[in-house]
Amino acid sequence: MKTQNAIVGLLFIIVVIMVGALLKAAGNVLLPLIISVFLSFIIAPFINFLNRMHVPRFIAISIVVLFLLGVMFLIFLFIQTSVNSFIAEFPKYAERFRIIIRELFRNVENRFGLSYEELLGQINWNSALRGSLVKVSGNLMNFISRFLIVMIFLIFLLLEKPYFKKKLQMAFEEKTGKKVGNMIEHINQQVARYLSLKFFLSLATGIAVWFALKIIGLDFAVVWGTLAFLLNFIPSIGSSFHMIITILMGIIQFYPSPGKIFAVALSMIGIQAIIGQFLDPKLQGHRLNLSPFVILFSLALWGWIWGVVGMFLAVPITVIIQIICQNVPGLRFIAVFMGSGKNNTNVSEDQLFTLYDGEDMGK
Repeated sequence: MKTQNAIVGLLFIIVVIMVGALLKAAGNVLLPLIISVFLSFIIAPFINFLNRMHVPRFIAISIVVLFLLGVMFLIFLFIQTSVNSFIAEFPKYAERFRIIIRELFRNVENRFGLSYEELLGQINWNSALRGSLVKVSGNLMNFISRFLIVMIFLIFLLLEKPYFKKKLQMAFEEKTGKKVGNMIEHINQQVARYLSLKFFLSLATGIAVWFALKIIGLDFAVVWGTLAFLLNFIPSIGSSFHMIITILMGIIQFYPSPGKIFAVALSMIGIQAIIGQFLDPKLQGHRLNLSPFVILFSLALWGWIWGVVGMFLAVPITVIIQIICQNVPGLRFIAVFMGSGKNNTNVSEDQLFTLYDGEDMGK
């Protein structure tokens, strides 16, 4: 029995690795489809609202998709303009960064006898940092081109959505089809709640960051606010990364004035503590019953598979996996281990839409 369990465990690990490698290799095809699915969760309520206002579905979809394209164009224009402006000011910041590094290494030179030239003097900071900015701009162009493919997938998904329940009824027996449909509806609701709540919390974070940095006088305050909004969708890692680079920017701009540097650091830490550590968990509550370790692991896993986009999608994908495991009796123990332990993952039957009932399991 122990040997059999070991073999099953080993096979499971091999299958997981193979699936991960397959998803990584097929990222160019799968990513637009998956992004379009998540967008459909967010857009569906707006289309349903327009339908209730007696707007034909095709026209409602066209209105929402055109609105999305307009918003994406404005975001792209804003980011591209901001990157170009930052590149124009880049030599000034690069020179200040070099001066600060030299100042910091004076103590190292005195204490250990190592000079700045020996350790970091050979690094071309201008080339390294400018190359990173150009790479960001190139990735942005690549994302915009893929977004058009996402829109095509999204249009067809939204057009076919009204026929989905009918397809379930035709594909399965009535009882099983109803349970599968309920489970998918449950996934839709949970992911839509998470994404909508995350959107408003991220928007509040972005506005707070912009307002605080604008008062302090940090350059490109609106850019740092926009970056805070976007990176807040990546739990823990995104907000921490934003906080570090913003404080670093404050040091570069305001050095050697400690007052404003301290103000930047205090405002960033305060905003993340209030919104990220207090409001976010309190508002999410029982809606997102995931272990912090599972969230971090999913960020690392999906980040490895699909890069930064995978990190944005990590939590919604993990929520879907947890809900599926909750609804399949044989996998429910996985949902328990994925949970935070604060809520009861083994919820009652009226809260779960199990794929199999007791009679089915007995057969």
